[in-house]
Amino acid sequence: MRTLSQQSPSPPVPTPGLPIAEPTRSFWTYPPSAILAHLVQEPDGSQCAAVPEYADVVVIGSGISGASFVRTLLNADQQRVNKGEHEHKRLSVVMLEAHDANGGHINPPLYHDYEELKNTLGLRAAQHIIRFRLAHLEIQRRVGETDAPDADCREVEAVDVYYDEETLEEAKRLLKVYKRDMPVEGQQYESYVQTSVELSASRLQRYHLSEYALGCIATRAGAVHPYRFVTGVLTRLLEDHPNQFSLHTNTPCMSIMGPSENEPFYILQTPRGRLKTKHVVHLTNSHVGALVPGLAPVVTQARETMSAQRPGRELRAKMGAGVRSYVFYDDPVYKGFDYLTQLRSGEYELMFGGGLEEGSIRCTRMPGMYDLHSATHVSGALAVYFGAENWGAEGASSVDGRGWAAGRVKALWSGELSESADGFPWVGRIPVSVTGRGRPPKVDKEMASPGEWVAAGYSGEGMVHAWLCARAVALMVLGMEGNICMSATGEEEQSQRIQVAVVCTRSAY
Repeated sequence: MRTLSQQSPSPPVPTPGLPIAEPTRSFWTYPPSAILAHLVQEPDGSQCAAVPEYADVVVIGSGISGASFVRTLLNADQQRVNKGEHEHKRLSVVMLEAHDANGGHINPPLYHDYEELKNTLGLRAAQHIIRFRLAHLEIQRRVGETDAPDADCREVEAVDVYYDEETLEEAKRLLKVYKRDMPVEGQQYESYVQTSVELSASRLQRYHLSEYALGCIATRAGAVHPYRFVTGVLTRLLEDHPNQFSLHTNTPCMSIMGPSENEPFYILQTPRGRLKTKHVVHLTNSHVGALVPGLAPVVTQARETMSAQRPGRELRAKMGAGVRSYVFYDDPVYKGFDYLTQLRSGEYELMFGGGLEEGSIRCTRMPGMYDLHSATHVSGALAVYFGAENWGAEGASSVDGRGWAAGRVKALWSGELSESADGFPWVGRIPVSVTGRGRPPKVDKEMASPGEWVAAGYSGEGMVHAWLCARAVALMVLGMEGNICMSATGEEEQSQRIQVAVVCTRSAY
């Protein structure tokens, strides 16, 4: 793997700032989670308390990476205590979140990327990466069952739909290569292609697509309510580890000072006071460059538009509720792709996003606002993808008193995603040469040497990278990565190490 110093020269990249107050409302985050009741308050309940003076580990970011990291760290720490392996008290962990507590479809890019991965990294590494992505489906389903039952983490039929002949032919070729090299994983794929007479008749029409759909490739994938999944996991952690774990929302980390001659720890500055620690874990994805400017050239920001839409009446009657997810490819050379899942309650909203445009992070009039061209595309594309006949009349709206729009597009908002310089996440210890800060001295033999750590740069595919990447970082911080591998169930197994989380990342840059 390339190291940070081996990256090709590139034009200067603006260093991302701290998260801003978003001008749009994400439909995912309503109603707000009861986790807000866990805000650390003063004894009289009057206001949020100051951050503690010290914590063994400070986690910056409360998304899916943060939830996975803390869950792994505290559960493994508890197991070591139970086995009598700890000589000292349990770890203390503080999580800082710039906004309220945060939270998709779990549809890993497999045949799409496999050939390029094989040509770049070799057969064995490519297969490891594919299996690493696939492992997220079962792991997140199991975690959802135990820690976040309200997140509706489930298996769905995933349908890639192609409207461009050249793109479809290339997809069929890539699928053939994938099924040849990975026959077990490839056996779940089926392809349906339009002929001059019919849309592969009833097989393609089962997906209620427009006449412009040339073909599709279907398999099994997952879907989840991401906000409820993350807040469910964090709520469980606060309940199970009340003396070890605290979450401070609306508390951004504004700066980090390295250790000095008079102060052996990192010092993090927040609006609620200063916090000292030996380990800083950066799990802010696209914002990682704000506190680690050395990562700004290799983890950049992009912005795309997301929506919650009421399905047309015909489509609502035909497609059921949340049994499928879709990815639409109409002109990937210029626009990329769009993606769709569906909620299984309420108005059975279609959660539709995409419309990513080159430079969209910079072409909005208001910071954080969605790009108007992207929003226009997202607002109108679904009835075209499915066809007017399949869509039918617009769905009737119900008033819920929460201020959502009454038309087809119930909510429209913008969000940031990260783009990695070479397409792979950045995972592991951050070198001093990148942070520009020294490291505290090592004092705990039960853990790795103090330092700064990261899992970021998921390039829009966080749901099939973040959980296990962050889990790998937690094991590294505990000094346990040498003898623990990640099984398909997410359980720890003592066995020959399989560096599946490191093959697709850079454990030491």
